[in-house]
Amino acid sequence: MTVIDIGIVGLGVQMQENLLPTLLQMPNVRIVAVCDLSASRAAQIHRFIPEVPITDSVDKMLSLASPDALVLACPPQAHRDFALQAMKAGIHIFVEKPPCFTLDELSMLVEANRSSRVVTGVGMNFKFAKPVQQLREMTLSESFGDTLHIQLNHYASKPRTPMWGLDSTLRSFLLAQAIHTIDLGITFGGGELTGIQSRVQHHEDSLLVNAEFVFSSGTTASVLCGTVFPYFEFDMKLVSSNSTMVELDNLWNITLHEPEHGTRATGAAKRWRGAWQPGPLDSGYERSGYYGELFGFFEAIRQKKPFEASFESLLPTYRVIEHICANDPHNSEIPLGIAASAARHARHESHSLLSNANLETGSNVL
Repeated sequence: MTVIDIGIVGLGVQMQENLLPTLLQMPNVRIVAVCDLSASRAAQIHRFIPEVPITDSVDKMLSLASPDALVLACPPQAHRDFALQAMKAGIHIFVEKPPCFTLDELSMLVEANRSSRVVTGVGMNFKFAKPVQQLREMTLSESFGDTLHIQLNHYASKPRTPMWGLDSTLRSFLLAQAIHTIDLGITFGGGELTGIQSRVQHHEDSLLVNAEFVFSSGTTASVLCGTVFPYFEFDMKLVSSNSTMVELDNLWNITLHEPEHGTRATGAAKRWRGAWQPGPLDSGYERSGYYGELFGFFEAIRQKKPFEASFESLLPTYRVIEHICANDPHNSEIPLGIAASAARHARHESHSLLSNANLETGSNVL
């Protein structure tokens, strides 16, 4: 199997707690350089890989190590800028979510990706969590029938202030947290996203979002999410044309609810339930999706094919995010066209991409 040389950019909390431990378990992947604004933080890689080069500049990293791919855990503006730099250099790029701030910026990344033809990936670990993969397999079976409706609930208590220099707490929450839930709704929708409705409620510094999606497949989805809740919790239910309902509880337990089955060994009953959960020997990084997303990204590089969670795959998700933000009566954001233009201007004037990114700020707030 081909060995892939990678450079790590941003050795903050998300990288150290989730991505780096996963990378160290990954077969035929070699870390050849680490970049972080903080030399002491970058040097922590030497606890695991002695003498690997460390730098405070992506330019230096690329000249020192010539990696095949970069894996980033930085703020969105750094993801966006470094992705453009990597694609221009023909280097595969994996960024923790979110990859950028707006649909306009994502469209720019997609266009650059089409020109570069490198493999791009975004850290959408919910999609690759082992229970979600099991759920996808179950709902694609003939016995389940067609998915009619998806209900997703994503409860959170933060963020309650804007992140990453944005002026919108709503956009910050959608990019930092609800992006996973929206993406899962689209993944299970099974068709083109043809309709979006949304409503945002504000209470002091917290918010509540209701969104409805319609797909060309005929499937509908409902999302309830926000920061008004006391703690994090996630669950989803799918209802099929065969009167079957399957429920995922906190990315852990799956319960299948079926109608009467007179042929079962236990005899006829008004309701039957079957349960599934990850085995006790499943690793935490495999169960939570970090292993699956990175393994899939590297396999896509080897097979020279698009990765499932590519920049382009997130276009419908960002369409939903833009709709929710635009439909919020409290929206006071700078118009997105102006914001995108300003971002491009700032990028052109920057002499060092790394100097504009606070790499200590992680992207994971769950």
